[in-house]
Amino acid sequence: MLLMFDPLAAAASDNGAEIPDELPELEQVSAVINADEAPSGVVFVVYEYDESALTWIMPRLVYYVTLMHQRFPDLPVAVVSHGDEMLSLTKENAEIYPEVHFDLETLVKELDVVFHVCGSFAALNDIAESDFPDVIDVVPFGPAQVSDYRSLDYQVIDVELSL
Repeated sequence: MLLMFDPLAAAASDNGAEIPDELPELEQVSAVINADEAPSGVVFVVYEYDESALTWIMPRLVYYVTLMHQRFPDLPVAVVSHGDEMLSLTKENAEIYPEVHFDLETLVKELDVVFHVCGSFAALNDIAESDFPDVIDVVPFGPAQVSDYRSLDYQVIDVELSL
C-alpha cells in the first residue's frame, strides 16, 4: 500500500517546525516521505558562495527533517556543508548569525542530524576545527564525505539557495 504523504498538510498540524517561505527541495523530500520504505539515510549537501546562505537554508533543513522523521522516525540524516556558508557556523560568528546557530543546535541535539563541515575549506580560510561548535563534525574533505554516504545508499539531496 502506497501512503501518499502531503508535507504541507502535515505541516498544518502541530509538528514543531515552522514552514519556510520557499521549499525548493520539497519534491525530493516528498519522494523520500512517500516511499514504501525508508532509504538507508538522507544526506543534504550544501555548497554556496554566500556566507549568509544558511540563514535561509537552516529553517528548511529543520522543516524537512521534521517531516521525514514524522514518517520514518529512525531515519538517519546528515548534512555536509562545504562552501562559504560554513563560515557562518564558527563560534566567532554565533552573534552575527544567532538563528543559524539555534537551528544547528535543533538539528543536531533534537533531530539527531549529523552535521559535517569540510576541513579542507576551513583550512583554506584559516579556520581551525576548534573554531566550530562541538556539535559540528569537521571532516577532511566534504565531497569525500558525500561519496561515503552515497556508498551507504543514502539519498543525496542538493540544497539550493533561494531568495
